[in-house]
Amino acid sequence: MIEQDDAAIIDECVAILPELLLSRRILLRQKYGYKAGKLSAKRNWCQLVDGDVRLPVCFPNSQGQVKTWKLFARFDADKPPLWPWDRPECYEHKKARWMISGDDVWGVAYEDIKEWATHTTSSQLLERLTSDLQVSFNYSRRRYC
Repeated sequence: MIEQDDAAIIDECVAILPELLLSRRILLRQKYGYKAGKLSAKRNWCQLVDGDVRLPVCFPNSQGQVKTWKLFARFDADKPPLWPWDRPECYEHKKARWMISGDDVWGVAYEDIKEWATHTTSSQLLERLTSDLQVSFNYSRRRYC
């Protein structure tokens, strides 16, 4: 599990993402404990887990490694996103009823952001995540709208 101080720093950095997406005309709506990108009343294309969530969102990736998830988004299986994006394990309703689900959902974990931040600046990290989310948004609109 990631340390609380590291999580706070990552939360502060990633909290800028909704503003960066808004500059690209992509709106994330505030929900209790997270922000979601809505495609329709029943479908979200991405989900950013805020720092004010009562319990960390911890469960394994598809390889069985337990991770603390920060961000989820949909991507085309023919063009999967690059690291630090990772596949969460199959969705279970009882585990995370609010989480976006499907075979096209990928996530970014605190642990991977922490590692990535040792090799890049926060502005480069945010630019990459913003670009990746633009790709996710475009894919989701084509597939679901």
